Amino acid sequence: MIDGIKTYDLKTDPQKLIENPYLAEYWDTTSHNSDAEIKKEFAEYFGLTFRIKHKKVRLQGSLHKYRNLGKHNYDDFFAVDVAEVVRRLEENLEINLYSTLLNNIEFGVNVVLPFGVHVVLDNLIVYKGQPFERFSSKGMNYYQCELSYFFIKIYDKSKQYNLPDNVLRFEIKVKKMQYFERSGIALKYLSDLLKMDIYEPLGNILTEVFEGILFGDNTINESDLTTKELETYLRGSNSKTWTPRKGETERKRLYRLENSFKEILERHRTGINFKSVVSDLIRAKSLELSRISQNSEYQSDVLSLDFVPYLPSEKDNGKSLFVPNIYLTYTRDTGQYTNTKTRKCAGCRKVLKENQISYCSDRCKIEKDGRNAKSNARHAFIRKYGLFLNTPSLFDT
Repeated sequence: MIDGIKTYDLKTDPQKLIENPYLAEYWDTTSHNSDAEIKKEFAEYFGLTFRIKHKKVRLQGSLHKYRNLGKHNYDDFFAVDVAEVVRRLEENLEINLYSTLLNNIEFGVNVVLPFGVHVVLDNLIVYKGQPFERFSSKGMNYYQCELSYFFIKIYDKSKQYNLPDNVLRFEIKVKKMQYFERSGIALKYLSDLLKMDIYEPLGNILTEVFEGILFGDNTINESDLTTKELETYLRGSNSKTWTPRKGETERKRLYRLENSFKEILERHRTGINFKSVVSDLIRAKSLELSRISQNSEYQSDVLSLDFVPYLPSEKDNGKSLFVPNIYLTYTRDTGQYTNTKTRKCAGCRKVLKENQISYCSDRCKIEKDGRNAKSNARHAFIRKYGLFLNTPSLFDT
């Protein structure tokens, strides 16, 4: 889930870092004058860039790419895989993780869609009134929305690496780390990436932000709309319509317009509700990456915790999407992970307060009930159909 990181002051000895056997052959220098006075030194190391200036080390790059020797970041990168990478950097480069402040961080998921990625990209409009802009980098197009504390970035990962599946990349780049404080997530130091209990909340943020994006639907036949519906549809499809304006009256007007716009999409769309599908995939992939990797060197630590990874009722929901019943915290003193079970909201999976029982808000309960109403009939049919196929009969089914 974690990808890019940036720190302006990596807590390590710059001279030892230059002489470090892992980095020795990767350093390059820029001279300031004929006396070869060093102005700056930098090293490109498997997707990570180290820069030394004014006796400070700046590190930025992709932990995910580093795990893959700098080649790619399109495979799954579990929470424990992140911890392995961070521990490896700590040991190999003599980094003090616990005093190294993070300045930027990127987290996101790669999800395989049952339809083309263009279906999502072509219908982007705004997030909280901010439009998505299209950019090109190294022959690849991506869409980005900039807000005060973070960027939203979304693009076709399969085109970037010529993958056979329709892989959508959805990520958030946090540029002001206070954002995590406001979200109740303890993510400030490089060592915080070792805490297993931060990853599920990060996944919740991804899902919530995606669900907050306003999408259009270009499969709608405009000739099927009434004059009033067409006017609302065209206004809603224009990103300039949603530019934030001051005043309670204006906010209420945009709120009513958004509801009317979404109702038109629901009544007249000719294809599937792609936003709902992608939202479910993002949530499922986030939960998957938050759980324990089966290929981790920390597996022995995890297995020694003596807990049941999944409740029987949570193990199979018909889509092979597992819901973790484990919340791990890394303890620096012991070097071990401990399981700290925390009550989560049944709707958004946020940590519940002491006075909350199943949901963090009435809105979550209403949204959860709405999703259940849509999915219960489908799941009931699947169960009945499976029972029918597995029940012996006199004749072939």
